Amino acid sequence: QSAQILSAYFERYHPGAWATEGEAGTKAGGDRGRGGAGAGMNREEAYDVLGLAPGATDDEIKAAHHRLMSKIHPDHGGSTYLATKINQAKDFLLGE
Repeated sequence: QSAQILSAYFERYHPGAWATEGEAGTKAGGDRGRGGAGAGMNREEAYDVLGLAPGATDDEIKAAHHRLMSKIHPDHGGSTYLATKINQAKDFLLGE
């Protein structure tokens, strides 16, 4: 269910700017780099990606990251792009 929510979110806010592994073999644009912590991400987007309310604790952020990554990790047929966004959101919020 979380993967569907993230997919709908990215399709709404970034239409045509991303593709799942099965659709294009890589994310749109061919950029494989992660960039810095939360590259191009703001606090509101980071919370949205992780499905958290602003002010979530570090433990809640880590738990949400773990839950989402276990569902959509590329090694399990998920999207590289979505996994990257989830990692960026966690890194941004935790200041890593």
